[in-house]
Amino acid sequence: MNISIKGAYGDSNYGDDLLMIVLEDYFINKLPNYNLNFVGANNQYVEKLLQKSTYNFQQKDDVLIYGGGTQFFSFIEKSTLQTKFKNNIKKNPLIVINKILKKIAPSKEEILEPEKAFIGFGLGPFNNNVQAINYAKQQLQQSFFIGVRDQVSYNYCNEWGINALLGADIVFSSYFKQHISEVKGEPIKNKIGIIVRDWDWKNSNVNYQEKILEFINNNKEIDVTFIVFAKDKDPDWLKKIKNHKHLIWEPERMSIQSFLNELNTFEAFITARYHGAIIAGLMNKKVICIEIEPKLRILTEQIPSFSLWNNHFDLNELKEILESELKQNHEEFILNLREKADRMLEDFTLIFKQKFDGK
Repeated sequence: MNISIKGAYGDSNYGDDLLMIVLEDYFINKLPNYNLNFVGANNQYVEKLLQKSTYNFQQKDDVLIYGGGTQFFSFIEKSTLQTKFKNNIKKNPLIVINKILKKIAPSKEEILEPEKAFIGFGLGPFNNNVQAINYAKQQLQQSFFIGVRDQVSYNYCNEWGINALLGADIVFSSYFKQHISEVKGEPIKNKIGIIVRDWDWKNSNVNYQEKILEFINNNKEIDVTFIVFAKDKDPDWLKKIKNHKHLIWEPERMSIQSFLNELNTFEAFITARYHGAIIAGLMNKKVICIEIEPKLRILTEQIPSFSLWNNHFDLNELKEILESELKQNHEEFILNLREKADRMLEDFTLIFKQKFDGK
């Protein structure tokens, strides 16, 4: 049997690369007797991260799995963005969905043929985009398993009358715990990493990028390193940090483990990336989430020991958060999320075997 797992893999994004290797570890352990293939952007570095799976192999799939990430959403563009994308949106709003979902939306042939499942994914926001909502409903209704990563996504499924399991992000699972347990090195006191992300969607009237740079320029005594998780997706930040200390995930020459070791040298993180916060929490670091999008706020609700710099992006508030007694022990909340992630994967294994193996 041929199984393909589809996601935003191959985009030089450390978070999505983590999702991929965790999913492969899970399948090797629990469902080893299948031909496993990952589908994502064409990029040669990906194959060196995989152990036994193929990548973008042209096979006829029996099962198509959407593996983690925010699979269906519709953000509002910034009113100042002058791009061809904006002009196309004005002519035809459906292009918004086509652009956003191009990498994850199956072709007509795929919709008709493979059985589908969704594991550890997020939904929304939709900003009243009816087309995006209907598309998400259609895809989910055609699947044999749905495991969502947070309460908000679970609520969407309930509202739509779609049966779903409330799990957690796959990176919380025991299959990633082994990578964390192998991390080397010790954190350097007061060393702060700012994990950045280009953001072209309107979630606030304030530009967080400008505010972060203003904060650093006004507080030069703080030991800060800018961290880029996705160099191919964050060109604006790459330009902005040229004259600052920085760390960039370069999968062509780095390994998942070596980059984890680098991250472990930081005592605290201010992060605009969702998986940046999760990794920091798993390593028992101080965590401040930047609310550039709702999923970072949702994460602070799942892990209340994380702090939130809300989307007003007030500099005085950020200074107060940094100077407060930030918590480093998130174990209580992470154990709960690990149990949810593991149970989601166990339930998927059971349903998969019942459906395809008759067990």
